[in-house]
Amino acid sequence: MAHNMVEEISLIIPSRDAKEKLLHLLGCIPYWKMIPDEIIVIDSSENKLLIPKDFVLFTKNNNIKLLIIHETNLYPGHARNIGISDSKNSMLAFLDVSTCPTNEWLYSGYNLIRKNNSQGIWGNTYYQANAFPSKIFRACTFGEEPIKTLPGSILKKNIFNTCGLFIESVRAGEDGDWMSRADLQKIKMSSPEEFLTYSELNTTSFKQLIKKWFRNHVFGSRLPFFRAHKDFYYYALSFIAVVMAFNWNWILASWDEESIFFIPNITKISVLIIVIIYMFIRGIYLPIKKGVNLRFILPINFIFIALLSALLDFTKALAFGYAKFIKNNV
Repeated sequence: MAHNMVEEISLIIPSRDAKEKLLHLLGCIPYWKMIPDEIIVIDSSENKLLIPKDFVLFTKNNNIKLLIIHETNLYPGHARNIGISDSKNSMLAFLDVSTCPTNEWLYSGYNLIRKNNSQGIWGNTYYQANAFPSKIFRACTFGEEPIKTLPGSILKKNIFNTCGLFIESVRAGEDGDWMSRADLQKIKMSSPEEFLTYSELNTTSFKQLIKKWFRNHVFGSRLPFFRAHKDFYYYALSFIAVVMAFNWNWILASWDEESIFFIPNITKISVLIIVIIYMFIRGIYLPIKKGVNLRFILPINFIFIALLSALLDFTKALAFGYAKFIKNNV
């Protein structure tokens, strides 16, 4: 193994019931071009984590401080806050167990921060999809272009004095909430050159996707950055259009088929137009905008993409309703 460049960086990794993924991630660290001199794992699994002896030996041989913090029932934001509080360095790096960085990730990001005199660098995550179902999932959600994420970020510790820490009481969405605060504070960030790979879509079932979508939006709906009404305008306008179409012939034509205002089958036509617009937006326009290849979308896959998107939108609406009218009243 080539000589490692050790730098004063604290790597923070929250983990919960993901022993194999965590050990795989730790096993990749010795091959990085630059490695952190402090690795903090916040493990909130019920069973205590045992680190392989060869990795412990690697950390000792390279004077790396390995800190394993075991506390049960922590959400990711809470776990990260513990890592931030216990870190010794002024530069922090964040990963999670579901993402795999390149061997150049830390080296490239750290040097970009120094070169540009910036406060940090965001993560840049590519969502991998090998099978047809996972490609449909990806087209409906993340797209084929790498997207900005908190995992993979390298940040100066003093940023948290300006932006505050992560919200600890939510299971999902706390990273997007914190990133929006950093944007509001106009924190100077560099653009990453390396990206992380997220491969869990390949092993995510249809049922798991819906369940996770519901859970994330239940928690996310509480956060200030999350626009629960983002899609409301489309659905409200669609509803108004259907109501107007249903009453058009009655109000303007008094159901007189000879009237110039009478439009046959106007309700069916209006519903069909709304469906076509939705399928175009969800099945073609948004996937293309997210980098999905048009050759994958056409001639027929846009139908599957639009149908799954409709189910995800319905799931999101149920999550918002559950969070607002049921969960908050329990």
